[in-house]
Amino acid sequence: MTSTRPGHAIVPGSYQTRRATSIVRPTLAGLVVAAVCLASALAIAANYPLARWVLGGALALYALALWRWPALWLAIIPAALPALDLTPWTGMDVSRRGRTRSSSSRSGFWSCERRLGRADFVVAGFPGVVLALALVSCLLSIALGLALPGPEGGSDNPYLRPDNALRLAKGFFVALALLPFLRQSMRTRGDAMVWLGAGMMAGPGSRGGGDVGRACRLYRSLDFTTGYRVVGTFSSMHVGGGHIGAYIAMALPFLLVCLLRPRPLTLLAMFGVAICASYALVVTFARAAYAAALVATFAGSLGWAWAGRRRQKSTFASAVLSALPLLLVGVIVIAALDTGVMTKRLQTVARDLIYRESNWTGGLGLRDDSLFTALFGMGLGTYPRVVLARKPDGRFPTNFVVEHDGAYPFCPLTAGLPVYLGQKVSSRDQD
Repeated sequence: MTSTRPGHAIVPGSYQTRRATSIVRPTLAGLVVAAVCLASALAIAANYPLARWVLGGALALYALALWRWPALWLAIIPAALPALDLTPWTGMDVSRRGRTRSSSSRSGFWSCERRLGRADFVVAGFPGVVLALALVSCLLSIALGLALPGPEGGSDNPYLRPDNALRLAKGFFVALALLPFLRQSMRTRGDAMVWLGAGMMAGPGSRGGGDVGRACRLYRSLDFTTGYRVVGTFSSMHVGGGHIGAYIAMALPFLLVCLLRPRPLTLLAMFGVAICASYALVVTFARAAYAAALVATFAGSLGWAWAGRRRQKSTFASAVLSALPLLLVGVIVIAALDTGVMTKRLQTVARDLIYRESNWTGGLGLRDDSLFTALFGMGLGTYPRVVLARKPDGRFPTNFVVEHDGAYPFCPLTAGLPVYLGQKVSSRDQD
């Protein structure tokens, strides 16, 4: 132990230690990173096509809040990610990029206040090897994806462009950039995972609350007999996919963070979020999402009971408390299974699996026949371009390019498979 004054010792991991690390002078590298991130945030706010002054003000308030409460990002980012996709309003896939840069500006400001140590960047042992291999694999996949050319004459279909590789790799590098800050928070704060768990819990709560409100406008909120399947604010769902179900299944186990201090208000919050998230899960009508959510919640409950035993707490009480969200989610999902829509979907499980296996086999058959491709694939985001180039069974993606005839823009289509475009437009009252 070290002492700052007679009779006062600093215990590693204590508040005094965190306070001492928080007054470290900013380094030149930290100031440079902060300046670069600030410039990026300002550039995005200045060129954003939707309410740029609101975005700039929100980023400024966010930076000030992070200066005062550095751990706030652990809750804000996971809570905001499922709700702030503004692509349908802007017509541009820059919403996530704006949030990523804002989190980067937060990281830059934070690095001036709390110096990151070498241990925060270096992941040792087997996890470090896995992370390094994942990074090498991602970089190689990006290079292959950028090297494969797009359609002749260009394309404005984002899935047919070489830079589709960068779009798909963005999530990996955002997580990689935030990893040192997460490690620093876990090293210096005892409540880092509580903040993160609160943010992960708030995400499906807001997602489910939005779906409940939308359902009340469209049809009766507890009517599970219609085939309407939500897509929410996930703009990537415009071509299908199970993104919402996968997100909710991943986030549901974080409900257990409320059991750290099982007070009436925290338990009420847990039940409220569980109900909203379960409803959002149910109206996806995705069979795999149902199963994944139940398995994830069950695994989290078992882990919580085991952790309670390791902490020498009452095993029975830990098991009962951790079983509450599992019971609630299970009841709602099982009730949804006994509906006309899900009954029909469950009857076609075997047939749909055969169809998907055939689709996967056909996709693998489009690859180049080489050892290099067998080891590393065709590249990130190249599947639509490969299908367009090789046109299996005469089926291929639709391509379009926005062109101009003087000041008049027009969009010619090379028709193939159906393409779905969505955009928010303002309505005008007709006289």
